[in-house]
Amino acid sequence: MPAALSVSQALNRASKAIKTGEVEVAEDMYLKVLERFPANRRARQGLEALCQGSASEMAVSARDMQARGKLYAAEKRWTFAVCRSPETAGLGIGLALCRLEMGQAAAALDAIDKVLEVCPDDARALDTRGRALRDLGRMDEAETCHRAALRGGIEDTGPLNHLGILAQARGERDAAAGFYRQAIALRPEVPDLHHNLSHVLTYTEGEPHVDQMQRLLARVAPRDPGQAPLHFALFKAFDDLDQRDRAFAHLAQGNRMKQAAVGYEVRHDALRFAHVKSLLAKPLPPLDSGVPLPARPIFVVGLPRSGTTLVEQVLAQAPGTQACGELSVVARAAAKLLRTLQDEKRKQLDTDDIADLRAQIAAGLSRYSNGAPVMIDKMPLNFRWVGFIAAALPEARIVHVSRDPMSVAWSLYRHAFAGRGNGFAYGIGEIVAYMLLHRDLMAFWQARLSDRLITLNYDEMVRAPETRLRELVDRCGLGWRNDCLAAHRSNNAVLTASSAQVRQPIHDGSNAAWRRYEAQLAPLRDALSNAGLI
Repeated sequence: MPAALSVSQALNRASKAIKTGEVEVAEDMYLKVLERFPANRRARQGLEALCQGSASEMAVSARDMQARGKLYAAEKRWTFAVCRSPETAGLGIGLALCRLEMGQAAAALDAIDKVLEVCPDDARALDTRGRALRDLGRMDEAETCHRAALRGGIEDTGPLNHLGILAQARGERDAAAGFYRQAIALRPEVPDLHHNLSHVLTYTEGEPHVDQMQRLLARVAPRDPGQAPLHFALFKAFDDLDQRDRAFAHLAQGNRMKQAAVGYEVRHDALRFAHVKSLLAKPLPPLDSGVPLPARPIFVVGLPRSGTTLVEQVLAQAPGTQACGELSVVARAAAKLLRTLQDEKRKQLDTDDIADLRAQIAAGLSRYSNGAPVMIDKMPLNFRWVGFIAAALPEARIVHVSRDPMSVAWSLYRHAFAGRGNGFAYGIGEIVAYMLLHRDLMAFWQARLSDRLITLNYDEMVRAPETRLRELVDRCGLGWRNDCLAAHRSNNAVLTASSAQVRQPIHDGSNAAWRRYEAQLAPLRDALSNAGLI
């Protein structure tokens, strides 16, 4: 709860909000009180009066919202259900899983720990706790939880899959394949398991997994969007086997399915970016002081698949750094600020907004800090919030990674991303439109914040790594170590789609990867050319 509001003030504000019809404001106030004081009777009664229906009815509603991508509303509904029936383990697990999908690993851990206080041996709760710990970077603890969730039956599918993800993140491909194969033996009809396995195999003639996937695909509805991961997996298999026409056919089908399922519309991002630019068109006064940060942050931003993971791993070899992966801390804090402005019908930011944004980010980062003086957050889509970061965190460094547009577009198109965050990646038109939005917004930030932005060209970096990386490390205020040139030898776990690439020495071969499909990608190349991106 904001420091300016006491419990009584929050409750009184909730009462006033109800009278003026601002139900969501009242819900937020009650929930914030209950986060600190779960037994507060007035907040519980107020929330129950707003939440009609039983806990089970709320859970049904929450699942439906979650399935439609309305995660903020779904989290609220799960929270209401837990408040109504805190002893029901499934509700707490549902809340934790929703928060994981939102990228809120720390909040998910809080929710699942409450479940485990009541049901310490619940296998699904233990497995969910492992997922939250994994996303917090606590890999050994996560593995312990996943192993504790194993029961020797079909319910082991989830823990085995998650053990595979952990092994893959550590670069242990054979171990990961073993876990994925065990999970597939239990639930061969689950497409995501096959997709995960495909990323740790190098397919050769006679690999039985190819036939297994084709037989599975032949038994399901041809347009079922849930089967998209199988098509991406078969693309990987046939690409390894150098059967390019078959590979690309599966890739195109997988993208069509993902595109239909996600329902991405670029106009929503266009409006959001325009709104952000309007809020930061005029310089904001610097903060005189603010909540201390747990560490000095470095944000590595850019389009997904532009090389941000490699840059993070390079910087993480410098003394006193902690690689945090892709955090949703800034995005959550920025989204909350935008909702507040909308609720209060304001079109300008003030210093209190920036101070509160800093406090929110500081609290979020503290849940991921391991005590190192520098934290590296490589969430690519934080490019959307560069102006907010610069205003709220004057001590932060911001590294923008740019890369050959054709290489980025191809890499986007060939990957099936988890969640909905990269919904633009499944169609040529959407990819090009989003890349134009990215270019426009980065030009806006560059014009206003050139002294705060460190621009790194990926293509120049891989051609002259030592020169470019020494410059980067110095500009980030870090000390150089020769290990920065050998990030592939690091033991850091990598949970992104680039986990295999960063285990290789720095090279420039990946930029030409799209040429294997040059004929099939002619429409993409033409679209990028027509848009002026190449």
